[in-house]
Amino acid sequence: MKKQGLIWAIPLMALLVILAETLTAHQELSGGQAAPETSGFKEFADCVEKYEKIHKEAEKSLPALKKRSEQELIAAQQEGLVNKIRELRSDAQRGDIFTPSATEAIARAIKAVFTGPAAHRVRNTIQAGEPLEGFKVQVNQRYPDGMPRTTVPPTLLQKLPRLPDEVAYRILGSTLLLVDRKANMIVDFMPNAIP
Repeated sequence: MKKQGLIWAIPLMALLVILAETLTAHQELSGGQAAPETSGFKEFADCVEKYEKIHKEAEKSLPALKKRSEQELIAAQQEGLVNKIRELRSDAQRGDIFTPSATEAIARAIKAVFTGPAAHRVRNTIQAGEPLEGFKVQVNQRYPDGMPRTTVPPTLLQKLPRLPDEVAYRILGSTLLLVDRKANMIVDFMPNAIP
């Protein structure tokens, strides 16, 4: 009986060793492939966090507003926030948040969604707003009130880095925008992001 148990144990041990080596090789390979995306997303998250601090600092510095109608109050608050953020980010330019590393990682994530099994649903869901005639996307620019506000499909959002409440993704034509929600201002953008 002991010999039969030993006969089965040797092939079983060999199989376990092969499986362990295969699993380790797979983890190393997938880890190596995911590293650029992970570092790009991390860099993006760090830049967004810096912006979030600027937004909060700008919001705290706003003076209390005098009594006005709700619409006037919202407009005044928004204008004050835009001006303060522009002051704090006076040297802001495209690529401050969508850095080359972040852009590369995000582009890969977008491509995976648009070439994956749910691509047709994403294309059908997405109704990217077209820019107003003569409108040129720029950092620290207000998002025009008359321009459509595209909701990014959930399938795509799941693949993109998560955002704090202060900012949101928007799509305008083929451009992916990062927009300050309260200020309704373009924080950064990634041209030719949407296929």
